[in-house]
Amino acid sequence: MADWQERITRDTKPSIRVEHDLRYAAAAPIVRASTAWCDLGCGAGVAAADALGDAPLGRLVLVDFDADALDQAGRDLFSRETVRVQADLSTDEGVASVRAALGDGAPGVITCFEVVEHLTTFVPLIDALIELAAAGWTVLLSVPNDAFWALENPYHHTMWGEGAFDELRRLLPADAVVARQVPLDGSHLVVEGADTDHELDVPPVTPRADAVPSHFVVAFGPAAPQLLSRALTIPSDLDGRRTWERQRESTLAVLEAELEELRASVKWSSEEIARLNAQRSS
Repeated sequence: MADWQERITRDTKPSIRVEHDLRYAAAAPIVRASTAWCDLGCGAGVAAADALGDAPLGRLVLVDFDADALDQAGRDLFSRETVRVQADLSTDEGVASVRAALGDGAPGVITCFEVVEHLTTFVPLIDALIELAAAGWTVLLSVPNDAFWALENPYHHTMWGEGAFDELRRLLPADAVVARQVPLDGSHLVVEGADTDHELDVPPVTPRADAVPSHFVVAFGPAAPQLLSRALTIPSDLDGRRTWERQRESTLAVLEAELEELRASVKWSSEEIARLNAQRSS
């Protein structure tokens, strides 16, 4: 079964966490060098905190539709000033509230990872991001490659693939930097008694030319050329994954039982209605 978890938490399985962590890790050098950072669709800020850690940040503007997520976001980020904005980025009003929060200070960086596909319309947001890039902001944006998945994501309002992404690119500045995020598989051999306190050097990886990307990433604005190719690995938590899968199986079993009860109730109601109608007719 596909995992459609849309809010990243500390309990999210590593294969999904690492996708989000990598995008923020790629943005981190640009963010650290900027005086201001705006994270659109910040969620609980888990991936951002993983990538930036205790790095001192300037002005931080966190934007999300969910008030509870905003309350959690930014707690692990050390910024000079943190502004939280609750907004619907599919509306002109929501986009205007973000622009107001950015203020008239020195331009910085805007990250917009896995947001566009959740909007009923992304036109107001894309128009604003293009204007902000022209004003000196650097924008890093990602969309999923729906061709990577066999099932349609119920949380997405728009579908994305090579064709749709190419259409988006035509709207952006000609010098925009484009990247394709390709999933990797790996494993770690640990020799008994060896020093495990140091970081492991992962050998270079050359992705296949025909590898299907899971996401498309684009950067535009003054610092866009600083987006570099990189990979990221994190240890797999097999115990946590097993627990997570069992919880899903349990939840699915409960939902299936409730569905059977509802079907039985509907069937009984239909039969009763038919019986009463037959009595009236006779």
